[in-house]
Amino acid sequence: MSMLSKLRALSSTNRPSSTTKYSAYSRSAYARPYACFFARIPDFRAQAKERGGEVELRDPGSPRGRPRRVISTLTPSLLMESDHLDLSQKRTISRPFLLTAGLSYHLCYEWDRKTVTSFPAHARDFLYLGPRPGLSPLAASLRFRCTPTASFDDGHDLLLLPDGLPWQRLLVQAVVSTIPTLRDQLLREGHLTPDALEKWRKRLDGHGGRVFPSLWLFGLHQRFPVDFGRGINFVVVGEQIDPITMNNILGDHSGLSKRRYPFRGSALAHFERSPTDPHILHLRIAEVLEPVVASMPDVEDSRIVLSHAGALFSVRRQAASRSRLLPGDGKPRAFDLRADTKISEALRVLVENG
Repeated sequence: MSMLSKLRALSSTNRPSSTTKYSAYSRSAYARPYACFFARIPDFRAQAKERGGEVELRDPGSPRGRPRRVISTLTPSLLMESDHLDLSQKRTISRPFLLTAGLSYHLCYEWDRKTVTSFPAHARDFLYLGPRPGLSPLAASLRFRCTPTASFDDGHDLLLLPDGLPWQRLLVQAVVSTIPTLRDQLLREGHLTPDALEKWRKRLDGHGGRVFPSLWLFGLHQRFPVDFGRGINFVVVGEQIDPITMNNILGDHSGLSKRRYPFRGSALAHFERSPTDPHILHLRIAEVLEPVVASMPDVEDSRIVLSHAGALFSVRRQAASRSRLLPGDGKPRAFDLRADTKISEALRVLVENG
């Protein structure tokens, strides 16, 4: 099972007891779904366009006039008992925000083309906006906090399995979304300002619909998923938004006319500075998610070294003639920040971000 994500954003109508609104969705280059904020229904595209991107549908299971719990805030210090949510074993859930004229926000845990995965049994407590100190405000994300005790700080964020990354929706997604529900709540609570919203919209112009939280990197040590049977893809967020694709990193061209990937499996990785040269970055395999195993019989002749949890991603050195590989376990793959390439430019932004 590959690891990446699909995100959905979904909200319901100004009649919270009887209607639902569906938004457009994002699609990942990978197969695995991620935290999703549910899905559009293609048959209603024309109606959505007429109504500003939102579609009203009758919900026969919600009696007219029945009171609904309302989320009053996304600020942790202001959360009240009435903001409590029980998502346990639910496939989807819809709740209105207090400050958005009754418009509901519709959530699900994971989604793919055939299946909506239910929230885990322990998914109870509070939605909140979590900032990331020292990083861009765009790195803040909507998360779900599970608090076994009365203390918010003693709780933990709901995670997605098997990746172990937070179930979240980035502030970036609220900025670019055509559905205003979350964005309006953030504006009214002061988590977003109109000036910042306009600035970030311009910065994100052209990136709407392609926001996958696990692949948007705001800092050097941020973990992201790696599929050893593919190239490495991520987006670096700075003053510009730089999508990066490194198809050659995990592939092997040694003596071949066509690239092949000698291993399969998946992991979480992050970049880090070399302890001996500040201009060099390495890629550390922080955690193996799916076992990394050989995908071809002559893997011992590959340039790529088998990766283990905690190790630096390494490659074998080539002889001066480049006709053969030198013996040994290889050396960590070096990414030179001084190189005049798009990849190096993006990695310099990660270093500057911290």
